[in-house]
Amino acid sequence: MSELYSPKNVQELLGIDSHTLRKYATLLEGHGYPIHRNTKGHRGYFDKDVNTLRRLIEISKQDGMTHERAAISVMTSDDEKVSTGTEPEAELIQPAHDQDIQQDCNHDDLLERIEHLEQINLDLIKHLKEKAVREASLEEKLNQILNYVKRTEQFVVERSQIEEETRRQIAAASQKKWWKWWK
Repeated sequence: MSELYSPKNVQELLGIDSHTLRKYATLLEGHGYPIHRNTKGHRGYFDKDVNTLRRLIEISKQDGMTHERAAISVMTSDDEKVSTGTEPEAELIQPAHDQDIQQDCNHDDLLERIEHLEQINLDLIKHLKEKAVREASLEEKLNQILNYVKRTEQFVVERSQIEEETRRQIAAASQKKWWKWWK
């Protein structure tokens, strides 16, 4: 079995920083390339992974080559190795017809992603509308409670005024007049 390299060792071997290594590994994984991960999810690299990353770096340095296309080229060359059992030819840039097919595939993938995002947006809009309805209902209930509290406070004030007036009348009625002292 070949040696398992840590990300730090691979960075030193390839002369790249950790961010770039992570970006390249994620790009390759996105195209179905399996990179070893331990139980904690940390990446480990075998010799074949280091060679694949080295090819990705070399291909991406060509004029007009994006990292995405370089990853596709590396994955295609890996597929050719598996199917034919030999190394692919030095030709790294695919013929125009193959590029058109890949672009169509990329367009289809992008359309699927866009449709998925549109569905997510529609779901979010639906949830926001439901939330707005719930909040409006709660606000209406709060307004009803506030009106009830105001009416109750007003009633308490009026009742205390009536009670005070009643006490004064009772006090006035029970007070003896000087001319009625014998009674």
